[in-house]
Amino acid sequence: MQEIKSFNEQLNRQRKTTTTLVGALLAGGFMLSISLFNDSYKFSETLYCNKQSSCKGADIKRGVSYLVDRERRNQLFDNSIKVVKILPKEDDTAVYFGIFSSGLLLTAYGVSKALTNHQEKAVHSQFKMLKIRALENDLIEQTHIDLFGFTKSNQAEITKQVIARQTSETIQAMKSDGELQLDHLNGTLQGELSLKQHQLQLSELDKDTVKNKLETAEIKRKIDKLSGNNKAEDTTKSTPNEQLKQSLINALKSHENSWLWYLVESFTPIIIHGKAGSYKSYTAAAIALLKHYLIDAKIESITDIDYDQNKNDAWKFLVPLEPNIYGQGIDWESYNDGYIAAIERSKHRTLKDKPIVSIWDELTNAKGKFDNAPNIVPFVIATPRKRNEHCILISHNLTQDCLGGCSGISDPIKTQTYRLNLKTTPQAKPLFKGILEGLVDGDGNELEQHPITLPDWLRPEKIYQHFHGKPIDFDS
Repeated sequence: MQEIKSFNEQLNRQRKTTTTLVGALLAGGFMLSISLFNDSYKFSETLYCNKQSSCKGADIKRGVSYLVDRERRNQLFDNSIKVVKILPKEDDTAVYFGIFSSGLLLTAYGVSKALTNHQEKAVHSQFKMLKIRALENDLIEQTHIDLFGFTKSNQAEITKQVIARQTSETIQAMKSDGELQLDHLNGTLQGELSLKQHQLQLSELDKDTVKNKLETAEIKRKIDKLSGNNKAEDTTKSTPNEQLKQSLINALKSHENSWLWYLVESFTPIIIHGKAGSYKSYTAAAIALLKHYLIDAKIESITDIDYDQNKNDAWKFLVPLEPNIYGQGIDWESYNDGYIAAIERSKHRTLKDKPIVSIWDELTNAKGKFDNAPNIVPFVIATPRKRNEHCILISHNLTQDCLGGCSGISDPIKTQTYRLNLKTTPQAKPLFKGILEGLVDGDGNELEQHPITLPDWLRPEKIYQHFHGKPIDFDS
């Protein structure tokens, strides 16, 4: 409290001193400025009268000389007046009075402002110091309380242990020889029981270990069966991951004349089309995962204006592979950025580069949304082999309007793409079957309207789980 009182007295002394100084400066400034309100003090004046008057008494007019001279430029005015006398200004130093007056007033303001700022900072600083000291006092007090409580607790615990030990020794001394032998026997039995319990726990652990080994052997046997590799020497040469890949490749090749394997290994663009609910996006995701796991293709990009709705469904198992996302939030400008990025990477990629996969969804509505919409399909079709890019396009229909509004490329679409048309039920449920166009026979002739079905294991989640601890049983 004494510190706060001293600080308050210091502030009062500063205010009194500064108030006196500011008052003197203001008084001086105002006194010097009083004379400036009189024109005769600052300017020379001209006495004049109308030539038609007597030029005496009230007929004589007074005016500031430079203003009268300005009016005399008017010849009519100049001819009508008569200059009686020029009165010089009363003091030539009037301008200095104005400067000094302004200087004193500004100085008064500056001194007042400086005092205000200084005292404001001093008050804040003092409050901060008081708060710090209060916190320090609280901390010291709390530490003392905690230390006292800790000491008291320890003393109580030590007292309890001493009393318990003395009681135990007293009871032990009071026991007879028979009771002592009985205690010894009881202790021996307790020790043997603890040992048996420990052995039982070890036995349970051994049992779990054997069980895990059996499960591991069963999984390995299952993998060997799926990959068609029953020879012991082949098992030692290939890793479990390679066996999983081989079993999946064998399943792709054995399904309906290997059409699925052609789609996976080929860089020929795939156009998946069909009605809403026909499993288009999921099929695209499944094929992209197969390309990723089986031919080591990087998932480069997903261009989809409905990405926010699909990221936890169709694209759920592609998102962890960290593809570039374009069009998110129904943003067609971002969709266009996906096309620009594809053009840029095509400038330096070659067949020797690692294969990549790009997915283009919602082409149905792309027409007219941005300038490059008609250019996407021609870009995808143009030399995918040279840039080693596997493109998957998704639309509701195979018309050029539903492919971004492209034009004049009907023949390239028919000859340089796979077109997978998926079917639905009347209730818009997937039938997991459809028509594939673009396949060719041994002589290179296209097999038009080739019926296909999607196997039960062609699901993104099953393909992901196949390589993450739950291999697909292709025989079931």
